[in-house]
Parts: sequence; C-alpha cells; structure tokens
Amino acid sequence: MSDRKLDGKVAVVTGGSSGIGLAVARLFHEHGAQVVLAARGQAELNSARAIVGDGTLAIRTDVGNLTDVRALMKKVGETFGRIDVLFANAGISDCPDIFETDEGFFDHLFNVNLKGVFFTFTHAFPLLSERASVIFTSSVAQQLGRPGDPLYAASKAAVRSLGRTLAADERVLAKKIRINTISPGAISTPLTKSATTDPAIRAWVESQIPMGRWGEPDEVARSVLFLASDDASYLTGGEVAVDGGLGQI
Repeated sequence: MSDRKLDGKVAVVTGGSSGIGLAVARLFHEHGAQVVLAARGQAELNSARAIVGDGTLAIRTDVGNLTDVRALMKKVGETFGRIDVLFANAGISDCPDIFETDEGFFDHLFNVNLKGVFFTFTHAFPLLSERASVIFTSSVAQQLGRPGDPLYAASKAAVRSLGRTLAADERVLAKKIRINTISPGAISTPLTKSATTDPAIRAWVESQIPMGRWGEPDEVARSVLFLASDDASYLTGGEVAVDGGLGQI
C-alpha cells in the first residue's frame, strides 16, 4: 500500500512560488498530487515549477485581479476538469505605519489577502470534487492584539472567519467539502526576510515565542498536508495554529 496521501489528486496552490506555498507544493507533489502553482511573478513561477517536479503546471495569477482568477480556474478546468485540494495561500504582509497608510495601499492589501481568498474559492467551487479539501492561510496575528500591522491582522482575521462561515454553507456541505484554516506564526520565508536577517528583531521575536525559535516552511507544510488528506476527514471549519505556541500560551 502506498504511503502517499494525495495519489491521483489535483491540487491548486496560490502564492506557490516561494515560502510556505512552495513548501506545500513540493510536499503535495511528493505525496502524488498533480500540482498547479499560481503566483504573480513568471520568473519565480518557472523556478518553483522546476523545484516542485515533473508535471507541475504553473499559471501566472494575481489573486487580487478577478480576471486572473477566472483565467486560472478556466485553465485548471480545461486541463484537469476538477480540483481535489485548494490551498488559498497567496498574501502580502508589508504594512506602513497606520497614519501613513493611504487608501491605495489599504485596498491593495485587502484585495490580495481577503478578496483574493474569497474569489479564489468561489471561482474554484464549480470544479471542486466531492469531498474536496480547501485550506485558507490566516496568521497568528489575527489572534494577537499587539501593535504592528493592524491591517494585515484584520485581513487575516477575516480569512479565519471565512473558513468558518463558508464551511457551514449548505452548498459546501452538500458536496462534503471540508474547509479549514492554517494559522502560521513567525516563519522564516522571503516575506519575513527583513526580520529574520536583523539580529535584534529576530532575537526579540524569538523571545516572544514559547518554543524560542522561528518556524520553517516545511513545518507548516506538514500540517497543510494533514488538512488536505483523508487523515483530516472529520475536520471542517477548524484552525490549525503552527506558531510555536505564540498565540496559544
């Protein structure tokens, strides 16, 4: 018996060209999935496709642009006819000071982090197979009332809420689709490079984490694989926090 958890599955990963998304795509591929990568940069996508492995489909997509999202799902439908696993992971985290934030940046952040997740799901829905697994990426930030990036935290709280409310929709339940949320903490990725390469900031963050260290993308990926697989067959509407205890203790 194969120990691969996603044999024969079609998995779509947004924000799949680096960091957590790339780690998840690699693990999905290792476990037998046909992987579709979606991200904004074509060069980064090409590199990611080579890393993930043979047969990976890479489609340039800005999830904040509905035309791109429609085109992504159209291509997936034409190529595979279905989606068994959807990892709606694309997001941005950089935020200016609250009193220096203009309307353009506000709209941009919510377009990617919230609108992108919502419409990725709704446009994927007709392709989602019965008993498909959907995973949204939130963040430990949505649980913490700490100064820093309030708009980022608010957008990720909205994503967590979507995970609950969409999971309860009767049309989702009728197709036996599971929707869960992954909430990473401080993870070493390209998005956090400015923090992880500054010794003072890195040390301060580590001092806040009960486990005393930053996490790695592969550690998040293993939890996403669990949610994507039949191992999580009785989980929906839930949240898995991969945060070293930061938001829990």
